[in-house]
Amino acid sequence: MHLSILAFLVLPAVALAKPKKAEPAPAPVLAAPTPAAEPEPAPPPPPPPPEEPSGARNVSFTISLTRADGSSRSGHVKGIERSADFHADQGWESGAKDITFEIETAKGEKVIAWTDVKSISIAAGKMPDDVDCTYSSDFNPFMYECSIRTTSVANLKDGSKGNIITRNKWRFTFDDGAPAEFYLYKHTERIQADATPGEDQEEDPGMYTKLQQTLRETLKTSIVKSVTVQ
Repeated sequence: MHLSILAFLVLPAVALAKPKKAEPAPAPVLAAPTPAAEPEPAPPPPPPPPEEPSGARNVSFTISLTRADGSSRSGHVKGIERSADFHADQGWESGAKDITFEIETAKGEKVIAWTDVKSISIAAGKMPDDVDCTYSSDFNPFMYECSIRTTSVANLKDGSKGNIITRNKWRFTFDDGAPAEFYLYKHTERIQADATPGEDQEEDPGMYTKLQQTLRETLKTSIVKSVTVQ
């Protein structure tokens, strides 16, 4: 009987006990965010187009230049320019009328184009008898020059010929952009005085000695002796 009463007393206590709070569910483990893929690097810009070689584009023929030392340059020419003045201090000209030159024939003077030319021979005079030297005070410091006279004969495709009397300098541009500059009437070497700009100057004969020595070397090596046009 005593056990029954005890059981009766315990049961209500058990029944009245508060239910235990359920443990909260563990927070879900979030996966680490996937790092955004780095953008593909932009392709490098294309290389700039090669610079167009300087020089005119006004003719199309093949020439051969032979110099005093026997070296020659042959190739297709795309452009011809003639100096605006004797030394090209004022630039170059390449119009149709600018790239003609005059010859003196038995029948008088004649203007010809380079396409009329078959060949040109250039014979330099003698040192020092055929050399003229001078200086120009238009430059500061002074500019000195020595020119050797030449006999330049143009043989034309029509069979005629004549002495070239046009004084300007010429510049031929080959297909690869390489230029060739030369004179047909006289050949000139120039040098500017080694002086402080603006100071008082007097003519220096020693400059002519230097220039004539340069001319002697040029006559042995680099002066153009002949031109053949095809």
